[in-house]
Amino acid sequence: MGSDNSINNYINISDSSDYEDYSNSDPTSYFRNISLRYFVPQPFEMLTKHAKFKELCLENDNPEAHYIEGILQYFVYHDKHKGIFHIRHSTTLNNKNGMYLYGLLMLALGHYQKGKTYLDKLQWQEKLSTSDHCWESVKNSLSSIPAIIKDRYYLNMVNFRQIDCHSAV
Repeated sequence: MGSDNSINNYINISDSSDYEDYSNSDPTSYFRNISLRYFVPQPFEMLTKHAKFKELCLENDNPEAHYIEGILQYFVYHDKHKGIFHIRHSTTLNNKNGMYLYGLLMLALGHYQKGKTYLDKLQWQEKLSTSDHCWESVKNSLSSIPAIIKDRYYLNMVNFRQIDCHSAV
């Protein structure tokens, strides 16, 4: 076994120009900015398999993590206050799905003006594609979560339509 056949003859260990060094990267920035779009349609994945990862993202104010946590708290754990808190916080971090869902929840809870204000932030009257995309995303996120529409939600939506129709006349 001569030194000519050594692995060091084939790989230059000192040349690291082809590899990026991530050892000094800021974890706060990493967890804040990492995309969680894979988990948005499957929030249960963050609840079961990736709970620690979700917590790190929440600690670093990742907007999608707050949106997912809001869905889990509101619809799975039935903790309305924590759910609304996280969904609203995702809107302050400019998460469009959070803005859309928060607006809908405010309408459903009877807070018509607040709900309309948040939906208007999406400029739905000028660009229907944004609200259509958000609707599809929210619908996908909630599709695996069993939910029963309560009578008061339904009545608030009917009341909002009547108020909106009368104000347009």
